[in-house]
Amino acid sequence: MMRWAALFTDKTEGAAEIRAEHTADHQAYLRKYKGKIVLAGAMRAQEGGSPVGGLWIFEAETKAEVEKIIAEDPFQIHGLRATTTINVWGTAPGYEDVAIAPR
Repeated sequence: MMRWAALFTDKTEGAAEIRAEHTADHQAYLRKYKGKIVLAGAMRAQEGGSPVGGLWIFEAETKAEVEKIIAEDPFQIHGLRATTTINVWGTAPGYEDVAIAPR
């Protein structure tokens, strides 16, 4: 099993409306893939600010598997994401014993 990082940037026009309309479905989708998506969260330019994108860590065999999971995200389907970047993610030396899990 490999770890993958997905970095999302959101479009600026209409983002708030897409989020408002599809947040419940997006959250249900994240719960469905809990275990494959081991960490997920919105990114903001400042604390308390509006989301500008997201960062997720996956445990999956292939990039194609990650892409397939992301394609089901209601935010992706309804056009919130301006860009999506997927990279293999490795643990830095000295952090091998740190468990990756939500708080």
